[in-house]
Amino acid sequence: MDKDRRAEKRGLSKKSKDAVFIYGFLAWPILHFLVFWVAMNVGTVYNSFFEISIVNGRTFVWFENYKEMFRFIFGVKERGILNWHGVLNSLSLIPLAVFINMPITLFFAYGIYKKVFGYKVFRTVLFLPAIVSTVVLCLAFRLALDSQKGIIVPILRLFGLAGDGSGYDTGVVPVGGWLGNDETMWGAILVFSVWTGVSGNIIYFTSSMARFPESVFESAKIDGATELRQFFSIALPMIWPTVTTMTITLVAAVFSWFMPSLLLTDGADRATTIGLMITQTVVVDENSTVICAFGVIVAVFGAALILSVRKLMEKLTTEVEY
Repeated sequence: MDKDRRAEKRGLSKKSKDAVFIYGFLAWPILHFLVFWVAMNVGTVYNSFFEISIVNGRTFVWFENYKEMFRFIFGVKERGILNWHGVLNSLSLIPLAVFINMPITLFFAYGIYKKVFGYKVFRTVLFLPAIVSTVVLCLAFRLALDSQKGIIVPILRLFGLAGDGSGYDTGVVPVGGWLGNDETMWGAILVFSVWTGVSGNIIYFTSSMARFPESVFESAKIDGATELRQFFSIALPMIWPTVTTMTITLVAAVFSWFMPSLLLTDGADRATTIGLMITQTVVVDENSTVICAFGVIVAVFGAALILSVRKLMEKLTTEVEY
C-alpha cells in the first residue's frame, strides 16, 4: 500500500490514468463526428442561404436557393441539377432492400444458424462481398456482363439466347449490353445490389441468432412446430429489434448510395442516384449553393421517412426479451 501511494504521489493516480485512457480512446470518434457530421451539416445549411460568384463573392440570398430547387422539383425549370431518374432510382432501392434483400438475408441467416446442408459454403460465399472492396466487386460484375468480353454472354450463346458475336448481341442481351443500355442499366445495378446487399446484413442476423436459447426450439419441435413455424413464431420475433435497426439503416443509406452507379455505368443519367447527383454537381461546380439547399431538402424528407419507418416497424410486433 505504501509503495502504491508513493507511486501515485510521483505521477497520476490509477483513477486519473483510467480517465485519460477512456477519454483518449473516445477522442478520435468524437472528433470525427464533430468534423464530418456536425461541421459539414451546419456548413451545408449555412451555405444554402448564400450565392457564390466570382464577381460578387458570397451574397446572402435568403431562400432563393430553396425556391430554385422547388422550381426544378415541380417542373417550372426543365434543366438543372435535378434528375428525376436519380430521385426515382434512389427511392426504388428502399423496397428492394426491405422486401427482397431483407427476406433473402433472413432466409440464409436462419439456414446457417440451423446448419443446413452446405451451410459452410453459403457462409463463405455470402460473406465474400462483405470483405471485398466495392471497387473490386463492381469491376468483376462489369466484366462479367460485358457484351464482348464477359462470361455471361458466351454461356447464353450456348443455349441460343444471344447472338453469334458478329455484331450487337440479340435475344436477352440488349444492344450495348445490360450496363450500356438505358433501358436495362438500372435493372442490372439492382441485381448487383441484391448480390452485395445480402452479405453485409447476414453477419448481424447470424450473430443475433447465435444467442437463441436452444431449449425454446427443442420445445417447439416436441410440440410439432415445423421449421417454417419456428422461424416466423420464434426466430423472427426474437431478432425483431435487429431487423428494425437494419431496416432503418438501409432506408437511411439509400440517400447517400452512389458508388456502384458511378463505377458500373460511369455515372450515366439513367443510372444516377440522389447521392451521385450531389457528388457530380459539387465536382463540376464547387461553388454551387443550390445543391446545399437540395441536400437540406433531402435530409428533411429522409428524416421524416426514417422516423415513419421506425414507428411502423415498432408497431408490427412486440419486443421479445430473452
